[in-house]
Amino acid sequence: MATKFSTLTEKQLNRPRRLFQWICSNICVLGWAKLHRPVTIEGRENIPKDKRFIVVANHISGADPFLIAAAVNVPVAFMAKKQLFETFWSMVLMNWCAAFAVDREKPDISTMKTALSIAKHPKWHLAMFPQGTRCTNGKLENLSEGFAVISKKTKTDILPVSIVGADINDAHLTIKIGKIIEYSENVEEAIDKWANAICEMTGFEYVKNKTKEPVS
Repeated sequence: MATKFSTLTEKQLNRPRRLFQWICSNICVLGWAKLHRPVTIEGRENIPKDKRFIVVANHISGADPFLIAAAVNVPVAFMAKKQLFETFWSMVLMNWCAAFAVDREKPDISTMKTALSIAKHPKWHLAMFPQGTRCTNGKLENLSEGFAVISKKTKTDILPVSIVGADINDAHLTIKIGKIIEYSENVEEAIDKWANAICEMTGFEYVKNKTKEPVS
C-alpha cells in the first residue's frame, strides 16, 4: 500500500486538496489548539512570495504537518510514514491533505521522484521533517539528509520552521518561521545551517551526524 501512495500527481495537487488541507490545518488543528492554550506564530514576513522553497521543520507531534501548513499558509505536500496509509480513515486524511508515503527503512524511488517533482512545483511546496520520527528530548539528532539533497538537486531554498509546545499539556504553542536558507551544493553545510536555525529558534541542542561520504 505504501508504494501506491508514494506518488502525488499534478492532477492530485488541485484546489479541492488545498481547501481540505486548509480546513484541517487552520480550523480543526490550529483552531483546536487555540481553544486550549495561547498560540504564537512568528516570522511570517520571512516567507518568500516570489520563489520556490522547501518547508523543513523539527518534529515533536502528530499535529506538526497541519501546524506548519497553517503557519506558512501556502499549499504544502509532505512526506508521511507508510504506516499512516495502512488504515482506511488515516489513509483518506493523509491522501486528501496532500501527503505521500515514505518507507523509512527502504525508501521507494517513486517517493524521491515525487519529492523532486513537488520541490519544482510552481504552486505547491514540499514539506519535510529531517528527524523522521517525533522527538521530544530537546535534541536535533539522526537527521536525514534528504531535504538537503533535494534542495541541491532542484536548486530550491529551504524555509526553516520550528515548533515548540505542540503537546496538549504544554502551556504555550509557538511556531517560528526562520529566514530563508539558500540552497547549497554542500549537503552537510545545508543540514548544519538548518539545524542551527532551528536550535536558535527553539533552544534545542544539535547533535551532528557522524561524518559520511559526501553526496554527489
